[in-house]
Amino acid sequence: MKLNVRDFLRILLDLFLGLLIFFAVFQTASFFANNYLYRIPEVKEYVWKIRNTFGMDSFKIPIVLLATGIFAAWTLVRIRKYLEQKQMEQIIAELHHIAKGNFDHHISIRPRGSLGDVVDSIHALVKSTLDAMEEERRLEQSKDELVTNVSHDLRTPLTSIIGYLGLIEQEKYQDENQIRQYTRIAYEKAKQMNVLVNDLFEYTKVRNRGAYLSRTQFDLVELVEQVSVGFRIAAHGAGLQLQVETPDEKVEMWGDTDKLVRVLENLISNAIKYGRDGTMIAVRLFEVPDGVAFSVANNGNPIPAEAIPNLFERFYRVEASRSKETGGSGLGLAIAKSIIDLHHGTISVTSTAKWTTFTVSLPLRTTRAS
Repeated sequence: MKLNVRDFLRILLDLFLGLLIFFAVFQTASFFANNYLYRIPEVKEYVWKIRNTFGMDSFKIPIVLLATGIFAAWTLVRIRKYLEQKQMEQIIAELHHIAKGNFDHHISIRPRGSLGDVVDSIHALVKSTLDAMEEERRLEQSKDELVTNVSHDLRTPLTSIIGYLGLIEQEKYQDENQIRQYTRIAYEKAKQMNVLVNDLFEYTKVRNRGAYLSRTQFDLVELVEQVSVGFRIAAHGAGLQLQVETPDEKVEMWGDTDKLVRVLENLISNAIKYGRDGTMIAVRLFEVPDGVAFSVANNGNPIPAEAIPNLFERFYRVEASRSKETGGSGLGLAIAKSIIDLHHGTISVTSTAKWTTFTVSLPLRTTRAS
């Protein structure tokens, strides 16, 4: 912090006044000592002995040195107090600047001691405030996007349902077979809407900050094998071979079985839907250094590299036409990620020319029975 000419003049004036005060006190003390204290016989005799022993001049030296030291110490204290006052004034001025909405401003000085700790705390508080504001903006934008996406995805099948039922209501059909065709299309669109509504309900549940897990102890090997067996017929119908690889021993863990089943079902069903160009789906359960993991892989066409970072975003579809054809809501992977987050695990994907693999890892502290 730089001092201007005015600051130096104030310091010099303060020191000059201090010197006058100190001199007046010293002179007053000398006056009372010479006129009252030294008139006491015992004190006078004692002072006379000191002066006689050391001499008058040598006797005054320590007094002058002591007075000079006291004044120098007092001067340093005053200068330090003045500098701290100037620093405080600058900090307060910059705080007012920040309070006006300039949250990206940092206080330009960092004093030593407790005042410096206060400045650090202010910076931390401003940063946390900015983070909270950014999170609030992100959530607000996220809510708007959610409403927009839901409205769009509901409007398309709902328009078809209203259209075909309207044709039936207005008797704009040729025969009973055409009526059946219209009702079948309306029924399929209604099922598509039902999938979206159910997925949306599940997504809001697992994304809720108050969401909780109904934990039970179970064997993850048994869970993976049972879920996988349920998809063998669907995989065979799609021309795919479903291969399951699990350890021989049990893998005991604590978790929400219903939610983990939902994750595994989503991954296997996606592998069947989007891996039709391949020949095999491989489900594996294996140990990792910090816990346990299961993966679902297919050797169909790979996922484009630019799409991978967005796969777990809600309503994201790699190919909208394929998703609509298979009845996907675009929420399945977002739900899966939220469920794994609740289990303090991770879900990731890799895609090469040979294999596309989704891997779920669960940490050791939540996967071992207590």
